[in-house]
Amino acid sequence: MKVTLFDNNPGPGLMNRFLKLAWLVGCWFQKIIGAVDDYHAIDSWTEAKEWLNSKGPISQIQYWGHGSSGTVWLAEEVVPMKEWLSLKPCLAPDALIWFRTCSTFKGWYGQYFSKTLADGLNCTIGGHTRVIGIWQGGLYTRKPNSFASWSMNEGGEPSKLREDFKFWNRNTIFCMRTSIPKDW
Repeated sequence: MKVTLFDNNPGPGLMNRFLKLAWLVGCWFQKIIGAVDDYHAIDSWTEAKEWLNSKGPISQIQYWGHGSSGTVWLAEEVVPMKEWLSLKPCLAPDALIWFRTCSTFKGWYGQYFSKTLADGLNCTIGGHTRVIGIWQGGLYTRKPNSFASWSMNEGGEPSKLREDFKFWNRNTIFCMRTSIPKDW
């Protein structure tokens, strides 16, 4: 089963309301074309875990929300590493967890996060080193017991934010793409 979760409470402000709507429309689109079997807007980790456990063996989880270096956010709070690791019993062999969040794989913390999850869950982890939007740059995957294929400097400096949104940047996909290219 392939599923997508998205943060139902990404924070205050017009931009976050727009993001929530964009995530809902994106999930609806993925379900319509058969890229995912189900999706769910979540307000808490407890809700997310209960929903995921009810789905049986999961071959792919996409999480759409906010992120920062080595961190995934839900309802304006950090989801601790141990919570992600607790998903192991509900994952199918050769599962993929794809964090469609900004900068989660960026820097040393991003590399540590990806290694800990890939090794601990014994599955492939996907994530971005850059700020993402319509163009989602810096997409990489990490398999268990492997080295990061990206530099700790990948993702640029905050002063070069406009670089994150160029479609020709390394490992960049369009937001409506429903899968990670096989060679990434």
